[in-house]
Amino acid sequence: MKSNVYDCIIIGGGAAGLYCAARLSRSVYSGKKVLIIEGGTRVGKKLALTGSGRCNLSNTEIDASRYNTDDTFKLESSLNRYGCLETCDFFENILGVVLEQKGTLLYPATLKSSTVVDALRFYLEDNKIETVFKQKVVSINKMKFYEITTDTDETYLSKNVVIATGGITYPSTGSTGDVVNILDKIADSSFFVPFKPALTSLSSDIPGIKGLAGIRCRGDVKIVNAGGFVKAHSEGEILFTKEGGISGICVMDVSDAVVRLIDNGETGIKAVLNLTGKSAGEIFQMIYIRRQMYAHRNCADALSGMLLRNITDFAMKQMHLKCDKMTLRELDDNKIAELSNLLCAFPIPITGYGDEDKAQVSSGGFKLSKLDDNMQVKSCPGLYIVGEAVNVNGICGGYNLQWAWTSAALAAESISQNV
Repeated sequence: MKSNVYDCIIIGGGAAGLYCAARLSRSVYSGKKVLIIEGGTRVGKKLALTGSGRCNLSNTEIDASRYNTDDTFKLESSLNRYGCLETCDFFENILGVVLEQKGTLLYPATLKSSTVVDALRFYLEDNKIETVFKQKVVSINKMKFYEITTDTDETYLSKNVVIATGGITYPSTGSTGDVVNILDKIADSSFFVPFKPALTSLSSDIPGIKGLAGIRCRGDVKIVNAGGFVKAHSEGEILFTKEGGISGICVMDVSDAVVRLIDNGETGIKAVLNLTGKSAGEIFQMIYIRRQMYAHRNCADALSGMLLRNITDFAMKQMHLKCDKMTLRELDDNKIAELSNLLCAFPIPITGYGDEDKAQVSSGGFKLSKLDDNMQVKSCPGLYIVGEAVNVNGICGGYNLQWAWTSAALAAESISQNV
């Protein structure tokens, strides 16, 4: 059995793992023997998929309140120590990636995730960071050094180990929640929050919803439980899916709340959609004016200037009306009010959520509270956990990648201070 000794071993060649190695290369750790163990055939495979291939690197309004975690105070402290400004500086001035800002969102100017992956890969090659592929770590033993064993019967020894294996989303890229199994000899179940899909689509069996497949509209969504309490709320784009459900940025942002409700055994969950981006009063006024102008037209034609025909048809069917058979003249004030209220507060019963193949990130992982301020396992000096393997997940908009950069940078700083 082959044995190799390293100063630091990083398990996982995704966003957090690559960034940690890059930060180590920039520190006094430069020149030390560092190894990345990657289970796939190339690094950055999942990173290349982020932001629909455009890679939303960060956000100028990063805030701990927009994340879910078991230790908000530590998360806030971490983001304050290494946030958006520090990330931008490293990408632009060290990795050579020109950034472009769109609102509060930060992207590579090329709008290509491959630009980010290549910048990290080239920098690690320049600094002679070693990488082995097609090896999956199966166990870590704590001895004088950490002993790492892979599924190819290789054994590696290192004073410092960084676990950057990700969560459970896009399992084809290698993210299968490995941190739990890797640490089974070091940490018991109390150290972990079970992995669940987050930033995912929601499914429904309401009649007619599949007819809206591909339709996008700007509005907002509220997640309401059986008791009528609002559990989550977000604004943005709503997308109706071909599977018969809803997605889009604002839906994904509230999906974590739905996952938790369903997994807690709750039923009767609804997504209440505003499909117009306006108030019911404004919609009433708009329809009322159109009734004066186009009273002879059928409802679908008369409202086509303000609503997509599919949306009008979907809403009026819930009222047991046919939008193409009924003129706007026949829509009295009470029906206009009912339609306006429905369009601005459309209740969609939720029956489930997209699994790990459809989710952009996962919730759960190694508890942040079990790590020190530098991402080091409190009970195991020299053992660090970063990125999505930690129980931290944020909303859409660069928050999750910023956590990858932040946690990786803090771990690298700590390792470099203990040469």
